[in-house]
Amino acid sequence: MADSLPTKDEAIARLDAYQQRLDEAAAQRGGRYDALFDRSPPGLALHEIDAQGTIRRVNPQELEVVGRTAEELLGKAAWTFAVMQDASRRAVEKKLAGGGLRPFVRTLTRGDGSGVTAAFVERYLKDAKGAIVGIRTALMLIAS
Repeated sequence: MADSLPTKDEAIARLDAYQQRLDEAAAQRGGRYDALFDRSPPGLALHEIDAQGTIRRVNPQELEVVGRTAEELLGKAAWTFAVMQDASRRAVEKKLAGGGLRPFVRTLTRGDGSGVTAAFVERYLKDAKGAIVGIRTALMLIAS
């Protein structure tokens, strides 16, 4: 399986392209955003957090990638599932305060306790006034 995983750079390019599609769909009406979010390509996982860092939405691909149920993820702080929880919490708090977003790699803990390495590309979620109200994260497992 590891041989079929993309490199970090390949994953970031795919994730960024899909985030672009989601951005475009979010600007339109008609439910296209929801369809793209819920039915992302295999291996491309998505979740959204609110301004406190709490996971509010997760797609089926992410559940598969991290080996968890929606009940395990929803309502929990995003950093709960990172191997380095304190560093992850600080990073999320800085981003939510407007510290900027850039692609990164992090190791996550799967439901079975194993660790997986993934590339992440994020986008801010903003309200009508332009205030940051959360972050949409796209992630993909990568070859390590």
